Formats: sequence, C-alpha cells, structure tokens
Amino acid sequence: MRAVMTADQYYRQGITGSNPAVPMASRPEPTEVTDGKMTDGRYWGELAGIYPLSAATADEAAKASAVNFCCSLIAEAIGSLPFDVIDIATGKPAEDFALADLLSYAPNPFQVGAEFWPAMMFTAALRNIAFAEPVAHADGLEMWALDPLRTHVDWKDRGFSVTYQDDNATRVMGPGDLFWITGLADSRLRPLTPWKMARGSIEFALALEHQGRLSAQNINRPGGVLQSDQELGDEAFERLQESMRRWRAGGNAILEQGLKYEVVQTDNSDSQLMELIDQRTMEMARYWRMPRSLITGNSKNSEQESGDFVRWVARPWCRRIEQAVRARLFTPEMRARYKVKVNLDGMLRGDSATQARNAVLYRTAGSHSINDVRVNMHNLPRIDEPWADDVREPLNSNRAADTMSGGETAPQDKDTATND
Repeated sequence: MRAVMTADQYYRQGITGSNPAVPMASRPEPTEVTDGKMTDGRYWGELAGIYPLSAATADEAAKASAVNFCCSLIAEAIGSLPFDVIDIATGKPAEDFALADLLSYAPNPFQVGAEFWPAMMFTAALRNIAFAEPVAHADGLEMWALDPLRTHVDWKDRGFSVTYQDDNATRVMGPGDLFWITGLADSRLRPLTPWKMARGSIEFALALEHQGRLSAQNINRPGGVLQSDQELGDEAFERLQESMRRWRAGGNAILEQGLKYEVVQTDNSDSQLMELIDQRTMEMARYWRMPRSLITGNSKNSEQESGDFVRWVARPWCRRIEQAVRARLFTPEMRARYKVKVNLDGMLRGDSATQARNAVLYRTAGSHSINDVRVNMHNLPRIDEPWADDVREPLNSNRAADTMSGGETAPQDKDTATND
C-alpha cells in the first residue's frame, strides 16, 4: 500500500492531505543537539538514581544528609553502648553464660558486637524495624542480621510473616524464627516508618540540593534572556552564540548591537538557598527527635540537649532492645535468672570534672557507697570489703556518725565497735 505522504511532506505540509491548500512553514533544522542536558551527565544521573529527586525508597531517603546523619548517629551511639547480661541474684554481670558473650562480643563469625548492633540500629532508625535470624548449630548459636532489601513483611492483626529472598531460595519465617526490634507504632503491630512520614521534607531537601548542584555546574551564572531593538544578522547571531558559550563556561560575554541581558533566575543568595537547606535539615531532624545542638552545633544549652538525646532518643531504643532480647531470645528459666542492661551511664556522666564532682556529692550526701560509685558510675570492679558498701561518708578517717558525736562512737555502732 502506497503511503499518503512521505515523512518530509508530513513535517512540511501538515496532515490535511498530500495537496494542502496552505503549505506550512519549513521546520527549522535542529541545532546544538549534543550540547544539552542529555550529554552533560545530569539527565543520566537522575535517570539512574545518582541524583535522586524523590524519596521513593528507604535507600534514596538515606541519601539525604540529614536523614543519614540522624540514623547513623542513633546507630553508632546506641550500638556502641556496653551490653551486659546481669545475674539477678548477685547484681553482677553473668559469668559462664554463652548467650551473654554472643550478644555482647561475637554475634556471628564475621561481626563483633560493635558492628552487629550499629547495623541493626541503623536499619531500625531508618525503617523503624530490624530483623535478625538466630541460627543454632553444633558449635552454638549465631545471630545474622537480615538484609532489609531482601525482606518483605506481611502484617496481620495479631502476627506477621517474613518472606526473605536468600542467595539460593525464598524462605518464609514466622515470629518464632526471628529476633526483631521495632520502634513507635500506632496502636497496631506494624510500626510507623520515619522516612515515609518525612518524605515530603526529604524530597524538598533533595530538590534544594539538586538546585545547588545545577548552580555550581553553571558557575553560578543565573539564567536570563537577551533583548535588543535591532535586528541581528547571521554573523552577529553566531558571534553572540559563541560569546554566550564562553560566558556559561566562566568567561566574559560581549554584547553588541544594543543587546541587554535580563536575569530571570534568582541566584542562591536571593533565593535564600542556604537558609532553606538549614530549615529543611531541622525539619527532618524533628522526625528522629534530634536535639538542635547535634544538628547546628552552636546551641548554648548543648549539655542539656545532649541529656535530652539520651532521655528521648537513646533510652527508649535501649529499653526496647533489653526487653526484646529477654523476651525473644531467653528461655523462661533464663528470664527468671538473668536480665539485660544496655548501660547508658557513660552517656550521662559528662566530662571528668563533672563525674568527680558528682561522686563527691553522692558520697557526702550518704546516698552512694564507694562500691556504688565505682561500679555504677565508673564501671570499676567492686571492693570486697564491708566498709566499701557503707553509704556513710568517712571524715578524718572516722565514720560520719562518729564525727557528729564529737569523736565518740555513735550509740548504734558501739556494739559493732566493741566486737571489732
């Protein structure tokens, strides 16, 4: 079948027929087809996800600097805390308890505790849930964190199942096969997802970052239009094009025949790009309850806000870890004998001067014994002497009760002194 018109006729004559009444104007030949967005890397970067402009997945959301900062700070701060299994009867760390060593020091042959727990906490901080699989074998128990990209959770009213894409096959596991920690939820098993709740702020921040990148690639030369009352010839137009290319590359432009350049795009200072980035950073940090001092670094109440981080960010997560380990990894006999403690004392102590001052205040007030100060405040070993557990403060080598009575033994201690 013969075509009604050729492609050239279609472009030049329109679609009214092979013999149009009014021919259309010739279409101009394309120019600068290799000097645009398709070849400068930006188009392909956005297409391949190198420069994400939307937070469609958790990994893309984590590319925002504020999100990465908040999640990594939570992960490193909590994952590096001392992890102890305490014998309830003695109040001391459990000895000869294999599960305690596994949780604290070597969850699996390829990760130590300082690597395993931050990895779990980064996933938990970003996605509000993290899974690990306990694997029992002849040599004991191992804990392996599950890759969140290979994990799909099917939530039900009173339970869930996890479909995990392993290297060799797909496995379906239930709660009895897994260890997991979750964050805040809305009266249901499925926890809220911070990065999804903050998606609008994250995409706004990514757009601001993209704008700053484009401005830097254009040598901070804002876009605009050229205006002239005179008609430009072909030679003048070619010179103008070459001049504008030099200008976009950082050189100087020569405008002739009354040409004027009018800026139609604001620069970064006029658009308050830096102020918007700072504001978006603080907005995203609120979703993870980050104190202002940890974001801006110039707060006058940084010490108080560091305590706020422990109280409102670290402590809730530590409490969840303690209860999750005890409920999901311990047998009923173990739960009756042991408890789990993530030691936050190191984050609350302050500097050395503050620690020393607090120790003196506790001893002088008679609220802490020497062993209380050594063990609970400084993680030092106990002194196995009766006087080290006495909360009374010795003054001039006497007990506080002796000093208050004028150097004589207090009545309630006379029998003890006689026996000594």
